[in-house]
Amino acid sequence: MATQCVLFTDSSMNIGGQELQALQQMRALSEAGWQTQLLCKPQSAIAKRALDIGLAVQAIRFRNAFHLPSWRAAYQIIQTQNPRAFICHGSHDAIVCALVALWVRVLHGKRIPVYRVKTFQHGYPLSFAYNYLFTKTLTPSAYLRSLFLVNKSIDPKRIEVLYPGIDFAKLANMQHALPQHIAAWLSSHPGPVIAHGAILRGEKGHSVLLHALAIVKKTQPQIRYLIAGQGQDKPFLEALIQALGLDDNVLLTGIIEHIAPLLRVSDIAVLPSLNEPLGMFQIEAQFLEVPTITSDAGGIPETIAHEQTGLMVEAGNVAQWAKAIEWVLDHPLEAKQFARAGKQQVVKQFSLEANTAQLIRLIGG
Repeated sequence: MATQCVLFTDSSMNIGGQELQALQQMRALSEAGWQTQLLCKPQSAIAKRALDIGLAVQAIRFRNAFHLPSWRAAYQIIQTQNPRAFICHGSHDAIVCALVALWVRVLHGKRIPVYRVKTFQHGYPLSFAYNYLFTKTLTPSAYLRSLFLVNKSIDPKRIEVLYPGIDFAKLANMQHALPQHIAAWLSSHPGPVIAHGAILRGEKGHSVLLHALAIVKKTQPQIRYLIAGQGQDKPFLEALIQALGLDDNVLLTGIIEHIAPLLRVSDIAVLPSLNEPLGMFQIEAQFLEVPTITSDAGGIPETIAHEQTGLMVEAGNVAQWAKAIEWVLDHPLEAKQFARAGKQQVVKQFSLEANTAQLIRLIGG
């Protein structure tokens, strides 16, 4: 088993929670004795991060699902690596790998399982790909699994929940310093800190939080909001920050490689997503006992219990968000009690060991 290879794939240029989870799974499997390799677009953010942490990377363009050079490259890698399975985290790469695996089965009679990791579902799911192209589709929450099974033609055995695994020990022992540009900004902008880590896209709810912050600022003029991440909505958010008069209250930090230092200087962690299969930032925040506020979108309620381990508010409701932030600031002791209970919950539910064991079972270790 120690020499068997698992190929992870991703066709995104950006990096977010799903890509970080893929890299963590690669490291965990490597530590368990498997050989892993990432197939991804050249110059992508996930390629850079993988190389930085010492993971094996092979560039494939994955221009689209029917990009013949990508098919050829995937086929050649199969011939040289003889993989035990594909674990695909993107759209184009998943279809490329599924079709190439089918071709290998026809030509050589060799079955290569293809596991498609899906962290979203828009529209009505068609059954063919889930029943026939992929060995299984893995969802990060029971909520997302239910969206696929709206189509009664999809075989329920083909859709399985794989809760993300978090290396809590590493998170607890993380001693990295806060990036200098953030530390300098905080030093010159005193006040309570709200932290939010997510890719900069509309469904992550940054604009909701900014509008809520404009309300909170009336009574808490020194409130600060650190937005960690990168993505396509950066110009829009920069314009909105200026329009709402929040230039002195908000910092777009860019990507932060180590999230623990940010959370440790934060008074509140937020996940205001409008659509979220599960989310990971709020799980990490609860582990570090940071009072946490989330929306009630998607699978988030599987990670937090309202008024027990944190606060949940209606997704997109600016007034509720402002009220929740003000409550946490006004009730620090109660909020901290919620945070301590949250740590106990997430440790039980989202351990790295449980996630790795399920992956090994899937790939037949």
